[in-house]
Amino acid sequence: MSLLRRASSSTLDAIVARARRSMESLCSSSSSRAPTIAVGMSGGVDSAVAAWALKACGARVVGVLMRNWDASEETGGRDDVGRGCAHGEDRKSAKACAEKLGIELTEVDFTREYWNDVFEPYLSAFDDGATPNPDLECNRMVKFGSLLEHATERMGADYLATGHYARIERCGDGEVRLLRGVDGSKDQSYFLASVRGESLKRACFPLGETLKTETREAARTLGLTSAAERRSSAGICFIGRRPFGEFIGEYIAPKEGAFVDVETSQPIRDAPRHRGLASYTVGQRAKIPGASRPWFVVGKNVAANVVYVASGSDHDALFSSSCVVADEFWVAGRRPSAPTVSERFHAKARYASPLIPIDAHGVDQSNRDDAFKPSVFSAAYAPRSTNVPSFRVSFDRPERALTPGQALVVYDGDVCLGGGVVERVGETSFETKKNRTD
Repeated sequence: MSLLRRASSSTLDAIVARARRSMESLCSSSSSRAPTIAVGMSGGVDSAVAAWALKACGARVVGVLMRNWDASEETGGRDDVGRGCAHGEDRKSAKACAEKLGIELTEVDFTREYWNDVFEPYLSAFDDGATPNPDLECNRMVKFGSLLEHATERMGADYLATGHYARIERCGDGEVRLLRGVDGSKDQSYFLASVRGESLKRACFPLGETLKTETREAARTLGLTSAAERRSSAGICFIGRRPFGEFIGEYIAPKEGAFVDVETSQPIRDAPRHRGLASYTVGQRAKIPGASRPWFVVGKNVAANVVYVASGSDHDALFSSSCVVADEFWVAGRRPSAPTVSERFHAKARYASPLIPIDAHGVDQSNRDDAFKPSVFSAAYAPRSTNVPSFRVSFDRPERALTPGQALVVYDGDVCLGGGVVERVGETSFETKKNRTD
């Protein structure tokens, strides 16, 4: 046997062994029969290998493909892969994988649920000057909401599995804990942080202990060619390959305004007007035509319709050491401790950010916190649950590009506790220094 074949065989055996551990935790308190597991098939490599691994463990596996976005409405009736979700490509690949694996594949349409529960709140947040992340809402409301219900109540499945790189620990008291994936570079617990614990009890992540490189190697070895070489999904699915400004302009009428330099508090001389607040997010390159130096977005002012910018990607105005978090979500259904007690955890304010130590402090019922000074450059996210007190987070070191509307996810070691949505950003390092000298 060649070294390549030996490596491939070893990888397949390891993936099955890990998936079996996930299966054993599912079956520990149920009957001796093999469970029926519905696998959310996306046409990608992760869900395909997850389905294969569960079947190799003896589960009865059925595939289910979701349709969440109707791209034909944007393309005159064509499911154009150059715009919106490439659902045609997804379906073709998912069907090929299901046929190769010898499993049934059904399709289900959740475009209405996605529009109501994910996309409309997404647009509303942009109107407030925030930058929302729809992936967390999609996982909570659609994948582990509508799809989980469909799989268990209509398809007769015991559990719903996906190809997420995360783990579920089933505790002796019947509760579950969400853990980070073993592959630190692909860990997706951040995107699953808002999924309710009750839903996670019926979920399964067979790739939680597997490396992405192993998954691709397995797919090639198994001949899942339609999925093996597909690029991993990145960005927001319904935008597809279009420039973001072009997409969002179809739903939020762009209103041009000024780029304002945080150093001078004046519009940048000779700069063209911005293309509408929704086209910009904190931390990104502003791309001001004709500018002699690079400018980066610091924040937005909805009332004045201005985009605040600073020169350089490491300007002090891009860094803040605190924020207030609203619209909380906790896997256990509650805050991990009393809101009046300071707790020491780690957190990340965006998926690609490293974990950073934090202190979390409850804010009183009147939603006031005298210790918190908001940045004048940052618009505030409008919470959906306005009657719930917020909590304040202080970072051990200034964090770059804290953004209203983005999720702040809290961890205790490898355990993903949950978190909330960044409502307000504390004053920036630039403002703090300026206030000290004034």
